[in-house]
Amino acid sequence: MIVQMIGIGAGTEALLTQEALRKIREADLVLTNERLFEAFEYLNPNTKSCTLSEIEAQIREHMGMSKVAILASGDVGFYSLSNTLKPVLEDVQVEWVNGISSLQYLAARLKQDYSSVKVVSVHGRHRSVIPYVSYHENIFVLTGGAHKAHDVIADLVQSGLGSVRVTAGENLSMAAERLITAEANQLQDLRFDNLSVLWINNPKYVSRTNTLSDEDFERGSVPMTKGAVREYSLAKLDIQPGEIVFDIGAGTGSVAVAMARRAHESFIYAVEKSQDAIELIRRNRQKLGAFNIKLIEGTAPECLEDLPAPDKVFIGGAGGKVDAVMDAVLSKNPRARIVVNAITLETLQETLQSFERHNFRSQIQCLAVTEVEAVGRYHMMKAQNPIYVMMGECVDG
Repeated sequence: MIVQMIGIGAGTEALLTQEALRKIREADLVLTNERLFEAFEYLNPNTKSCTLSEIEAQIREHMGMSKVAILASGDVGFYSLSNTLKPVLEDVQVEWVNGISSLQYLAARLKQDYSSVKVVSVHGRHRSVIPYVSYHENIFVLTGGAHKAHDVIADLVQSGLGSVRVTAGENLSMAAERLITAEANQLQDLRFDNLSVLWINNPKYVSRTNTLSDEDFERGSVPMTKGAVREYSLAKLDIQPGEIVFDIGAGTGSVAVAMARRAHESFIYAVEKSQDAIELIRRNRQKLGAFNIKLIEGTAPECLEDLPAPDKVFIGGAGGKVDAVMDAVLSKNPRARIVVNAITLETLQETLQSFERHNFRSQIQCLAVTEVEAVGRYHMMKAQNPIYVMMGECVDG
């Protein structure tokens, strides 16, 4: 038996490749879902509509056949059920027949090059597009299930990205096709069918690889973790793109913004209780395009209760509650990596005791940064306060 995974394109015969059309007609049996059955069953009288869970049973039942075709929307190599069915098809010979994907179709309709577009699927996934829109100029989004196109648009508006330009594509290639292009905040009252797609353009995106200087941030009178210490602390955290990260005692947001560029496929939860600092974080988030920062107003550890489990945590200020904060963090994820910055000996001692109590493997360094400052025609060395940078994580595993 040969199982042929066939991509049928956007949904009309006009967009089927000649190879796909021939193989559908020559198949002994064609399996597909209800929607595609209604559109393509006329091509082969032996076409059956079945659910994904029924496909395996159909294949086992018809093992004596020569060719069984499985029809999939778009392209079988692009967010397709072909990947889901791999375990089912391990014992049979499989052929792939690629089709025209919804990305290719929409890019053609918009006359857009798609060689550098960032592709994101929220279909059946608990995923937000906000991190991707923050750090990419063009984003293509597959929607569906619990995350429809209008839900994505609402997320953009709520996150401060209401001015990005969005094209919503619904029923692509069908008689009822609808393409609408406008700013996100102009589309938020519309509703779109399941499996609609979006093309999002953010001309104000920021490069996640650009180095931040202290001068990039608005500061006011709020204490700020300065560049050298900030970069060293983040190197110790070793943040990966999809990780969830806490910044506790976020201050101006300088660490949170730098974290956000590293966790560019996820979110930073910036925890702060000072109203002056909260306003600064909002301004720096907007100014530096770090829309994947979620601002949490309150005092740790109490305000951590409803947050997701973090992978990495930076503690820049805990108001004498380092141990309680660590307890709260580790109750969510016992393997979270924690970095604490301490400027006072009391915070150093408290952190050391907490690391020991939690049986942490730790690394501790004291950074003493001195910068050159111009004084008239002379240059003098100006020392910053020494900072203890303490990294700890579980020794097990």
